[in-house]
Amino acid sequence: MKKGLAILGMGAFAIVLQGAVAGFLSPPWCPDLGFLIVIALGPRFASSAGGISIAATLGYLSDLLSGSLLGQHLLLRMLAFGAARRAGRQLDLRGLLPQAVFAGSLSGLNALAFAVVTAFFAGSGFGWPAPRAFLTHVAVDAAFAPLVAAAVDRVLAWAGEDDSSRPLMRFEPRGKIA
Repeated sequence: MKKGLAILGMGAFAIVLQGAVAGFLSPPWCPDLGFLIVIALGPRFASSAGGISIAATLGYLSDLLSGSLLGQHLLLRMLAFGAARRAGRQLDLRGLLPQAVFAGSLSGLNALAFAVVTAFFAGSGFGWPAPRAFLTHVAVDAAFAPLVAAAVDRVLAWAGEDDSSRPLMRFEPRGKIA
């Protein structure tokens, strides 16, 4: 309970901070802090149900504050959490470079999914994001991902979630070896 509330507080603060920073920077140069918290939480949070709830809550808060279609960020945050959770079980995402590469790729997929969902529900045609703005936003998210992941680690450690005993990767075979 304490871990969930701590991450929710951190996420709410990050979303408000992102909104304040977006007033000074153009959108591609502003990192999506709520999204980065959700994908940093995927491999680190012990409970899948709790993590999905946190991702949904942060997505809904993003929907309320951004003025986008209601439920759009909620859906994409839940999918991002699931992807990060699945990737965290299969890959070692604890290094700076793996975190940056994973966050950058997931950020790009998120931007494309955002455009698809907007086109589908708003009834407008699908429009590709501008390449320069798209690549800039992906690079900014990738650069901020290790910092956000470190902040999530600190908040989870402060709240009592120390995951240092968990192995970094699974090495057991999946099938029967003959």
